[in-house]
Amino acid sequence: LGESPFFWNSFQVTLLWVAGNVSLQLVVGLAVALALNSIIRFRGPFTGILLIPWISSFVVVGILFIWIYDPQMGVLNDILLRLGVIEKPVAWLASPRLAQISLIAANTWKFFPLVMITLLAGLQDVSPELLEATRVDGANWLGTFRMVIFPTILPSISTGVLLSTIWAYNSFTLPIVMTGGGPLRATEIFGLHIFKLAFDAFDFGAAAAASLVLFLQILAVIVLYLKFAERE
Repeated sequence: LGESPFFWNSFQVTLLWVAGNVSLQLVVGLAVALALNSIIRFRGPFTGILLIPWISSFVVVGILFIWIYDPQMGVLNDILLRLGVIEKPVAWLASPRLAQISLIAANTWKFFPLVMITLLAGLQDVSPELLEATRVDGANWLGTFRMVIFPTILPSISTGVLLSTIWAYNSFTLPIVMTGGGPLRATEIFGLHIFKLAFDAFDFGAAAAASLVLFLQILAVIVLYLKFAERE
């Protein structure tokens, strides 16, 4: 298994996939959670609307983004052309690097609500008295976030990162629906590689070995999280 170039390709693609998804989902989820926490009226309906991507079917999300990324009929190219950002339509899923970025963006849209709702729950524990005290002391929003909000929601952030990482490692449907692992295996993450080994090549031994490697990666993430949680 370790001698296969396809194995190491999927290993590297998966690391990039996980890093991109976790970082982007954390940034988007935190920004949306802070925005939701700042409003009082209609917070419930807004939260429900923002949860729609999370509860949507993987296949529906995949087909939606295939249409968005379509070189000729896609809404993304249409918007960018109208704004003058690009001069001609871009084949987002035809280039290895662009396909990786495009899939990470699609998967982030699907899963950022999970991080958002986790961080929003943590924001409810922020002490209003401490926030008021920092404002009285003259701290700006960034200082308030650094001294009060971030330390309070740090456990929620670590939980969100853990959930996002596990879901990213276990991803399978979006890559197979949108690109099938292409182009040039640039989006063949570990789950898809295991699927191809088992059901395309019928090499169930190699698929089982690759599954064990995937399990060990997820186990390492969980162990790191538990050590961090114990220290906290």
